[in-house]
Amino acid sequence: MEAPVNRRPWDYYLLWLVVLGLLLVNAVLVSALLSVRARAGEGARAAAQAVGALRTSTIEYTVHVERSLPVSFTVPLSATITVPISADLPVDTEFNLTLRTALGDFPVVVPVQAVVPVNMETQVPVRMAVPISATVPVALDVPVSLALGQTAFGKSLEGMQAYLEQVAAELQGNLLPWGGR
Repeated sequence: MEAPVNRRPWDYYLLWLVVLGLLLVNAVLVSALLSVRARAGEGARAAAQAVGALRTSTIEYTVHVERSLPVSFTVPLSATITVPISADLPVDTEFNLTLRTALGDFPVVVPVQAVVPVNMETQVPVRMAVPISATVPVALDVPVSLALGQTAFGKSLEGMQAYLEQVAAELQGNLLPWGGR
């Protein structure tokens, strides 16, 4: 008797060929995904470095100010001033006198015409408040230097940098437990 021949149908071999093809496609797909993962990790690390550089940067700007400022104030003034007086004062007047005699009272008009020289110094106290009101034009350039790391924005950049560094470390770390990628 003849030994049975174990012949497999052709679709059996076709099935094995499809399985091996799919295994090859999966290997290529996993390799591509691991490559994308490594590139994403490099991108996260580069982004973390860029955020760190931004956090340590400084914004330099010059602000031009051109305005008219109203100024209003009062200046108190308190002083004593010495005033020299040198003048000749003319006196032209008449005095009415009554002379009493034994014969009776007689009215007498005495004319006075004289020049009285006056030479003196006097102290004059001066106390006053002098109001001053004006409009002053102001034109100037103000340099502004803003360190981003010392602002609230810098604090949020610090957190963003730490997060990106963590993502980069996770994406570039080992995926398989035995050390492969």
